[in-house]
Amino acid sequence: MDTKSVINAFRIISIVLYLVIIVITVVLGAIALYLAIRDIASMIPFTSITDIRILSALSAVFLVVIALEFVDMFLEYIRTGTVVVDLVLAIVLTAISRELLLYVASPSASISYGALLVASILALAVAYWLVHRTEKEKR
Repeated sequence: MDTKSVINAFRIISIVLYLVIIVITVVLGAIALYLAIRDIASMIPFTSITDIRILSALSAVFLVVIALEFVDMFLEYIRTGTVVVDLVLAIVLTAISRELLLYVASPSASISYGALLVASILALAVAYWLVHRTEKEKR
């Protein structure tokens, strides 16, 4: 068995594993979509809407977006064989933004944690902008 055959076998195994991960992520995304719809439907008597319930529903919607971004990232990795940095940054930025929503909805959270979240979002936004600008200049 030569080296090329071993590399091809591992590449096929890698693709199969990524496809399994994509299926799991789609299932989790579907569950997150169900939770988002349930949260939104629970607000139907519009007299019971509060800012906390809106933030909770938005948080559930963010989970769906994160799942979709993960699927996109995995598919792009399978297609190109390389990690697309701006997709990874977008996922992390979305996840931390969701965490900020949860922080705002939690009255007992510490101010230092909120400052850390905001600083993280700003740093990731700058990193995303730099990567996007660099990739635009390459084209």
